Amino acid sequence: METQYDPQQTLSEFFDPGKAHRVWKIIFAVLLSAMIIGAAYEFTRPQADPVRMSADLPGGTYAYLDVQLLSDWVYDVSGDEDYTFYEAMDPDSNWYIVSLDKSKYDQLAYYTDAYIAFFSDDDQNYSYPEPTRLTGMTRLISSSDASQLATYYGASSTDVTDYFGSYYFNEGANDRYEGAFFYLLGAFFFCLLFLVLVLQDGAIGRNLRKSEERLYKFGKWDDAENQFLRNDIRRYDKAKLALSQDFVYAGVSGSVLSFEDIGWLYRRKQRSYGITVATQLVAGLTNGKTVYLASRAANDQFIAEVAQEVLRKNPNCLIGYSFENIRTYRQRVKEYKLNHPK
Repeated sequence: METQYDPQQTLSEFFDPGKAHRVWKIIFAVLLSAMIIGAAYEFTRPQADPVRMSADLPGGTYAYLDVQLLSDWVYDVSGDEDYTFYEAMDPDSNWYIVSLDKSKYDQLAYYTDAYIAFFSDDDQNYSYPEPTRLTGMTRLISSSDASQLATYYGASSTDVTDYFGSYYFNEGANDRYEGAFFYLLGAFFFCLLFLVLVLQDGAIGRNLRKSEERLYKFGKWDDAENQFLRNDIRRYDKAKLALSQDFVYAGVSGSVLSFEDIGWLYRRKQRSYGITVATQLVAGLTNGKTVYLASRAANDQFIAEVAQEVLRKNPNCLIGYSFENIRTYRQRVKEYKLNHPK
């Protein structure tokens, strides 16, 4: 697993994102842009003209309804304006179930008065207003709604749908933004993936700067840079890890550590539904912090080689995950913090 030394690679280049990482960022950025452009098109494209409401229209059709008569509510769910149904008649005496919010219903009071007059004894002498046009979408009357309407009319659900049709008219709704929903969903998804990669890059950069500041404080940073350029450095490119004479360079986390910083080295298996999806090599530092030395490509040979090298430079390092090592490590961290107060 160890690879040959590349004398042309600098320390900063070692911590730069890999080629696959950069390619995925470009792919996600392109897909995100495509989703945004698609959503923008859906928001700005001309809307198709509505078709006349009829019982034959399928659900999800953008339609118009010329209202001649409008009842008071026939089905009302308190506190939910999307669930207030009314009867409406068009100029050709076709009856439909319509959904209106309260403010729109209040604007149509003349048609409610006309509805009352239509069923009165003086219906022939009443001066009916001109029909008003509403636009909306056809929506399927659910079985539960049909049952509630049937209770109101003292009929069966089948009687209700046979008379009014299987679809109600949802006033104010349109299909203009329905296509945009899928683009927005895609934009959110690809933005999330792109953001994860950007945040990973940012975390690696911050950790590298912290490592530089810490080692520089102890006069070790120049040694870390010089040793990385030597031809005897051990490189594990698949795991993005390098070991020099005195330092460990963890590309996946952006950390540069001296061997004496590592107090505990162990393997962690990441599982999904009981299946191992990644094997990670983790270092517990003497100050109690945790650093990932390898995030995925930590096989047995790799772990054994790294552990052997760490023990050779730091014989006091704990190797392996066990309850005894957990207790020992916690005790050492406690002692370290007592001896190195902030």
